[in-house]
Amino acid sequence: MYAVIMAGGKGERLWPKSTRGKGKHMLAFGTKNVMIKETIKRLTQHLAPENIFLITTKKQFSVLKPYVSVIPEKNMILEPEGKDTAAAICLAALTIEKRFGNVPMVILPADHIIKDSKELFKSLELSGKIAGMSSCLVTIGIKPKYPSVGYGYIEAGKKIHGGFEVKRFTEKPEKKKAESFYKSKNYLWNSGIFIWNTASILSAVKKYLPNLYYAFKDVVDTEGKSGYAIRLAEEYSKIKPVSIDYGLMEPAARDRAQKIFCVKSGFDWVDIGSWSSVEEIYDKDVDGNIILSSGAMLDVSGCTIIGERGHKIGAIGVKNLIIVQTKAGTLICNKDSAQRVKDLVKKLKS
Repeated sequence: MYAVIMAGGKGERLWPKSTRGKGKHMLAFGTKNVMIKETIKRLTQHLAPENIFLITTKKQFSVLKPYVSVIPEKNMILEPEGKDTAAAICLAALTIEKRFGNVPMVILPADHIIKDSKELFKSLELSGKIAGMSSCLVTIGIKPKYPSVGYGYIEAGKKIHGGFEVKRFTEKPEKKKAESFYKSKNYLWNSGIFIWNTASILSAVKKYLPNLYYAFKDVVDTEGKSGYAIRLAEEYSKIKPVSIDYGLMEPAARDRAQKIFCVKSGFDWVDIGSWSSVEEIYDKDVDGNIILSSGAMLDVSGCTIIGERGHKIGAIGVKNLIIVQTKAGTLICNKDSAQRVKDLVKKLKS
């Protein structure tokens, strides 16, 4: 099995901790090391470094380099620019297929917190067996802890081969839908961890995202030759960003001819996608606050307050707020608006 770590995201929902020069996978939340280093550490417990790939953008790689030295340089796949997860996965699958043929591969984001690596690899082994039985795509589903509007959901169907048929993917639903999904036993959080053979995913990309497949196929065939980087940059400049969830998994789940399975897993899993995720990592005080800052609070409840060392934060008579202070800026928002931080970053840039 070959593992591909995706580390090209901007993490705009985690501003001001995550910035243009420091992606969210270079942050530490409740862990000794930054998240990307923890991800690599988990993988190397079960896989040889030669079987681990990293895909990121050229701009981010220079900052990431100190954290990823265990991965061989030949396994660093550099995108000219970020164009979301579908492009990254297509490029990685084509690269691995060119080098090793039709082999099993797992896709993992660099910004997940997973405490039980043994349980993770049990799920990956089962997923690999299911993926090898036929030309199918497999994802890992997590039992929801609460009705999140920041995660994607999987509707699980009939049980087959130790996994479940996938009826539908729903990415980041509205609050009412998330609440109904949470109450249902058939819905799981989409972990964003995928397992498939290279031939299976490339066949699916060719079917649902043909422009992406044909843009990269001939270019990757010239990997290692003169002009490869220039040709790849030209193709990247033409394609539109799309996530693997919206661009491929959702239409594939509606297609009866395409087999998709999910494996239900019980390991602790947190996707640090927004400031709301922090509540899953740290313990709250008696007033329901998470305080990662020096300072003082009076009549404060249900708040998440994070500040840099040496900077005092004082709050009086507030509730249900997220307050984050760094040298890059200060964020103050209602918890219900945590998903809108990305929109705020765009406004700040403009």
